[in-house]
Amino acid sequence: MSTVTTFDVGVTTLTDVDAISRIAFDVRDMASSLEQNDFLNARRIYEEGKNSPQYDIYGNEQDEFLSLQRMAGKGNQGMFNEDPTYMFQVLGMGDIGQSIEDTIARHGAYADNYITELLNDEDTGTLGAQASTILIVSMYATHMLWDGMLDCFAVKNGYNPDADTTGRINPKKKFDDFIALYIGAGQTLAPDWDGDMLYELAQAGGDLFDTTDTEGEASVNSDVKQLYQSIQRTLSEENYCTRDDSIKMLWQLVNQIIARMYVPRVQMLIHSMKQEDQAHKVKVYALSIIPQLSQCRPSVHRKLKDYLLDKEYDRSDFERILALLQESYDCLGFSCEDVGAYKTDVVAECAGYDEDHPLASFVPKNDVRHLSKVDLDILAVDQLLKFPSTTKNQMAQLYYQYGKAVVTDDSSSSYNLMSLQDMSESVNDGQWSPYYNDYVEYYQTPKFSDAAIMTAFDDEEGALDLHPDQREAYIVSLMRYNLIPEYMMGILGLALQTCRDEGNKESPVKIWDAFAALYIGSLEGIKDGGSIDDDGVLMWSLANNRARQFNTETEGFQAVINDEMTDLLFAGQAELERRDCANFEKTFSRVLHLMLLPLIQSTIWYAIRNEDKGAGSTHEDVAIGEAVAFSVLPIVSKYDQNAAAVIERNMVRSQGVAPVAEGPQAVANAFYQILDDIGWGCDYVGRAEEIDACEQYDPADFAAKSSGSLSFKSGIVTLAVAVTIMWGIYP
Repeated sequence: MSTVTTFDVGVTTLTDVDAISRIAFDVRDMASSLEQNDFLNARRIYEEGKNSPQYDIYGNEQDEFLSLQRMAGKGNQGMFNEDPTYMFQVLGMGDIGQSIEDTIARHGAYADNYITELLNDEDTGTLGAQASTILIVSMYATHMLWDGMLDCFAVKNGYNPDADTTGRINPKKKFDDFIALYIGAGQTLAPDWDGDMLYELAQAGGDLFDTTDTEGEASVNSDVKQLYQSIQRTLSEENYCTRDDSIKMLWQLVNQIIARMYVPRVQMLIHSMKQEDQAHKVKVYALSIIPQLSQCRPSVHRKLKDYLLDKEYDRSDFERILALLQESYDCLGFSCEDVGAYKTDVVAECAGYDEDHPLASFVPKNDVRHLSKVDLDILAVDQLLKFPSTTKNQMAQLYYQYGKAVVTDDSSSSYNLMSLQDMSESVNDGQWSPYYNDYVEYYQTPKFSDAAIMTAFDDEEGALDLHPDQREAYIVSLMRYNLIPEYMMGILGLALQTCRDEGNKESPVKIWDAFAALYIGSLEGIKDGGSIDDDGVLMWSLANNRARQFNTETEGFQAVINDEMTDLLFAGQAELERRDCANFEKTFSRVLHLMLLPLIQSTIWYAIRNEDKGAGSTHEDVAIGEAVAFSVLPIVSKYDQNAAAVIERNMVRSQGVAPVAEGPQAVANAFYQILDDIGWGCDYVGRAEEIDACEQYDPADFAAKSSGSLSFKSGIVTLAVAVTIMWGIYP
């Protein structure tokens, strides 16, 4: 028996994967049967298999063939439950308000249900065979990539695959299975490029959109082969999968491959929507790509789901659908150039992004879009935590540790990601935040946010006393309200230091723009005021949500805080452009403390919501209230320890003690004590459900105090370009 498999397209595997590659012949034979209107035989091949033998652990061929239906998960419930691509798919098919249990029950077997329906309708022609490749093979191949990742983690944790005769954990085999399914047995070279798997699908898309190389091979296929070969090299190294750098490399390569695999499906969706004789294929291509947008901007996902999945495709909607689809390319990890122009001039290549890509109401001078996309990683973690897991949501944890959306280097020679955990470490490495020492002193640790998040992920001993209903909300809240704001404070401090350092030739404007990107986020879109659909998850969105509850909106229904922040962002940008550090220091302080106000409002808001909760309540609001209080307690404690003690007693969970025992007004009054210290009045905080941040306001007392900006003095230091690279500002 051969120990490797060689494909004509220039790929040789590390293990023998000939058997699984032959599933391509099942698709071929299904199509042949369907062409002859023999739906019964096509169903038999689909359900029972025909060409892909299976072997036991001793290499003996078994009686049953591998079948496409089995690859879809039939008879193996839960097979894909730790697979993020599958999780996004199922979540992307659910309806708003539908529980995760109902969503899984209704859509968990989406591919098998759809193809079985096609194979029982003799008016569908060969679509059942094509759909098997588009829906089942693509998902199963992707699953092999994720399985390879999980196998590598098992090796890292001490498992020895070479000593395992069962083959249960074998990363090399899993990644080889992927490429075998991607290319498929029987795939030919130019000029025909005949085949039945994903390689052939990419060739079809490349021809239609002119995205092929000089040899005629689709760019996607060239890229996937190169990325797979990079995985091979990593797995051929000594002690593969045991080093952190190899795990990180595999994570990046897997995500790059998956992003490339989306491109042909988008191309063929556009083709099927544009050509009347291909309209019957719209649903299958839409089903393969639109649910994946559950990891992207929610309002765009909902609209495309409505246009393409919840109802029959209407050709009059093409332009609207195309615009929404193109808006999603960046989130899925590919560009307008990757998709290309359909038939040269039938559908032009979209424009992509300029350096001064707007972020809601602010227009940066530099391309900081990559940093704004950190909100996509937070959204992904939030989505993945919804799914039942037997690995303590390991994939969500990997998104946190390694990241996916923030690409700091995408050159031809390297590819680097910045993760949420990287941001936490940058805060401690740089220590540029004016409040850095106050956070360390309060928590008695330099890495509170990261430690709390990792403990919540791995909370076997119940150290945080989190109910499963609270765990997801607690983890995501710590990312949104603690980790990101602390990182933003460091960015602000770095901008001020760079401005002061006359020997540093790097522009502090880019650092300032990076702060804006993190305050607003990519999910807000480019329209003035941001998303009207509450898409965002960062501070801009938080401020807008709290403004509705605290009656602090402008006439245009935007948070007064965001209106003020936009003015300050433009002012700081101009000051830094001319290196006017004296005036910038005032703007810096105003911005630093303005960003605290939505967090203060949120702490009061959750005090209101949690007042009626009993001791030991497992409601998620109790966990969120604690997390958001943690975001500002170190600063409150710096200025008024008694005020901090009040907030702690009411917002930090304590066994046997009901939350907010002193009432939400006591929490609001505690915050009032430090508002003068941070330079903003209680009118910016406002009033919600009779809880008034200005209850203790005394005009006479106010007149005697200064509300000027604060000044944080520190020595001028030389900032190397390496510092801004470390912070992910300069890709």
